[in-house]
Amino acid sequence: MLNLMKKYGGVPNLKNILTRFYEAVCDQREIKHYFFNVKLESLIDDQLHYSQYIMSKTDRGYKEPPMQSTPTEIRVSPSVFDDVMITLSNLLLKIHIGRDDVPRLVSMIIDLAEETRAQANDTKIMVLKSVDINTDTLVDYYNKNKVDARIEKSGEIYTSRGVVYPYWTRLDTTAKTITFVGRAFANDPNRVNEMKEVMARAQQKVPFLTFEPEVTPTLAYIFCKYELRYSTGIPARLLMRCGRDFSSAFSEVLLADKSEVLKNVTR
Repeated sequence: MLNLMKKYGGVPNLKNILTRFYEAVCDQREIKHYFFNVKLESLIDDQLHYSQYIMSKTDRGYKEPPMQSTPTEIRVSPSVFDDVMITLSNLLLKIHIGRDDVPRLVSMIIDLAEETRAQANDTKIMVLKSVDINTDTLVDYYNKNKVDARIEKSGEIYTSRGVVYPYWTRLDTTAKTITFVGRAFANDPNRVNEMKEVMARAQQKVPFLTFEPEVTPTLAYIFCKYELRYSTGIPARLLMRCGRDFSSAFSEVLLADKSEVLKNVTR
């Protein structure tokens, strides 16, 4: 989102948009409870600190409106949620955000607003402290979210069942980064050119990720990574969501593989 906002005045204008959005919702009696218990300062801070956890989508993905992700007990009615999104869309159009970018910004802002609403009403802390993060706590976190995970000899965490496509997680406690890593291995390491063709087709579908070929004498695979910084803590709900979104996006390599160049590890 912050990259997209560079076209429209950057962080200062994002803060202006969020302030006007918050005030516009709170001024409408029928929908003002959407921000019940939510402070404007928290809304802005979360949008700035947690935007990295909201991955971009394919163009097809933005044709579907965002959905509520807060716990069931604090969700608003569908009509209220729709009116909140309409309020934001009208505001963005009014301040001359490009029509093609409006659905993207609405989706990103609303997804993060849902996290802010959830945190404002949490009965237990759902932000993991950076000092508490290690490979063991991440494995435990994945498993609690019904995702099979194990630590490999390399130190990476391998995540398999419970996601669309298996991926690895690298943890750097010094730099305070978590990196999702995708690898799609060729059935035959000699079919490098065909693998690159698959990679190019997948890249067109998910331009917000960067695919690279990795080739050794015995292996050939498509490589991709997505890095998160967690010095200010990790919003637990968004971390799992981001991992699943990365998995889904990386699975486009299989959808682009019409000649079975790659090993299908999802079978």
